[in-house]
Amino acid sequence: MQLDAGEALVRRGGKLPGLCAVASGSLKLCVWARPRAERVLGLVAAGESFGEGAVLAGALAPFDAVAVTQAQVLAIPAEALEHLLRVDRKFARNLVERLAGEVLHLLADIEAGMLQRAPQRLASYLCSLSGTGDPLGWRVRLPVSKTVVAGIVGVKKETLSRLLRDLSERHLIAVSRREITIFDREQLAGIK
Repeated sequence: MQLDAGEALVRRGGKLPGLCAVASGSLKLCVWARPRAERVLGLVAAGESFGEGAVLAGALAPFDAVAVTQAQVLAIPAEALEHLLRVDRKFARNLVERLAGEVLHLLADIEAGMLQRAPQRLASYLCSLSGTGDPLGWRVRLPVSKTVVAGIVGVKKETLSRLLRDLSERHLIAVSRREITIFDREQLAGIK
């Protein structure tokens, strides 16, 4: 399936076309806590998959899957997925490992949401982004818009801007649009 930016592959409560793998572009998996309060559960980039649990359980989609950029998504229908699980042990093992990783990631997200304040969640997110270190700091590029990052961190866009400004004023980071330089990764990670 070919999706334009902002187009939904599936909405919460809809039927997934199967185990979905992103061939190009990226999608966000999100839920709505209340009108206009999006909570981004995760981003799915090229080479990654989603929907395994719902497809295997025969359940409806527990999230919206929306293209962040133009995206191409491949779907393995439930019947083909069940056949692969029966005949290909390596595929079955990889899928079990993927689902186990998702459970662990979900538990970490729940813990962060319950135990961490917004500045800690943002600091943790920034530290998790891959970047290269140099004498002037770690450089990271936000993979999505600040609006989506706000959804990932669980705050409003205005709150995200305030948090980024605060971290900049504390000389922990420098922000230039979607480019962020982390000056003191250890101190950023230790924010209370």
